[in-house]
Amino acid sequence: MQETPTGFGRQTWALTVAVAFVMTGVSLVAPIIPLYALEFGVSYTAAGALITGFALARLMFSLLGGVAGDRYGARRVAIGGALLLTVSSVTAALAPSYGVLLISRFVEGMGSAVLATTASQYLVQTAPKERLGRTMALYQTGILVGVALGPFIGGRLAELGDFRTPFWAYSMLGIVVAGLVTFFIRDLPPSGKTVRESFRATGDILKMRSFRVLLFVAFALFIMRGGARITLFPLFGGEVVGLSPAQIGDVLSMSAVTNLLIVNPGGQLVDRIGRKPVAIWGLILAGLATSAYGFVESYSSLLVLSAVFGLTSGLASIPPPTMVGDLAPPGAEGSAVGLYRTSGDFAFIVGPIVMGAMADAGAFPAGFIISGVLLGVAALLVTTIPETRRAQSTVSG
Repeated sequence: MQETPTGFGRQTWALTVAVAFVMTGVSLVAPIIPLYALEFGVSYTAAGALITGFALARLMFSLLGGVAGDRYGARRVAIGGALLLTVSSVTAALAPSYGVLLISRFVEGMGSAVLATTASQYLVQTAPKERLGRTMALYQTGILVGVALGPFIGGRLAELGDFRTPFWAYSMLGIVVAGLVTFFIRDLPPSGKTVRESFRATGDILKMRSFRVLLFVAFALFIMRGGARITLFPLFGGEVVGLSPAQIGDVLSMSAVTNLLIVNPGGQLVDRIGRKPVAIWGLILAGLATSAYGFVESYSSLLVLSAVFGLTSGLASIPPPTMVGDLAPPGAEGSAVGLYRTSGDFAFIVGPIVMGAMADAGAFPAGFIISGVLLGVAALLVTTIPETRRAQSTVSG
């Protein structure tokens, strides 16, 4: 892979920019999806189903996208995922009924899952192992930038036009991503496995204890993100602390900024001192920061805690996907990435439900503690597996 002056290959930069555009698209429609649904005269529950449908599609197709990437090549499948995003966004913008909009959201989830999985697979296949941590950190930077920019842009596009306008923008981003992958990513030979052999390789990966531990780590991290941070904290901030919507946004933005700041230094640590120690300490510190949310009841203190949370959660998030890349058998990288993402997608569905129930019960501190304890258990489990950076060819679980 030809390197740029930054030390990263051009294809790594292309995929990072591509995932930034994808996450911008996913996020820019987020502020208007429920409101758009209400224009069709449906209930709040039906409006929420647009979000659930997208999440279910990601859960169902992350692994399938990885298997397809192994079977047919990551580049081809990634282009297909980008085109799915484009077509589904156009149909969502033109939707004549709620049913068409719901189907479009499901297809968007498919495209998002397939593209994200195969992009990660491609990086695992092409990045030198000694730079894999920094490569995955750069890729995560693209995700964070997209998540940060999307809602800001999407809300303003809806004000300039209407609720359909962000979907038109999403479709154009899909075309750009397809172009980036087509012109800047070179083909890699597919594994040559049949679909049955690819699924058999998935079963072999699941037999590795080290990999099963990483699946639990992914579950714990996504419970923290989708449950504690996105669902529980806004309710806690509004109902218990009495924060305004703007103040809640400030606190969430603070963690996003510090998360972004730690990503690349964290990637360097992962490559230099090892995946395992960074994972253990990152998970422990993130667990403590998450647990502390329920006991802080002032705006200024929450800003400080949120800054710490962003640093620790960012540090905890870098080693696991890097370890997945270390452990992935040749020719089954897509299956490995797909399994890891499926565990996270499942947690992203379960987390909001569980944390919402905790909020209904008024048990806000307990909800944060549960999330923190899961991260602590994940750290404990990581202590029981070998360091993957030095044991890439010998770790079998």
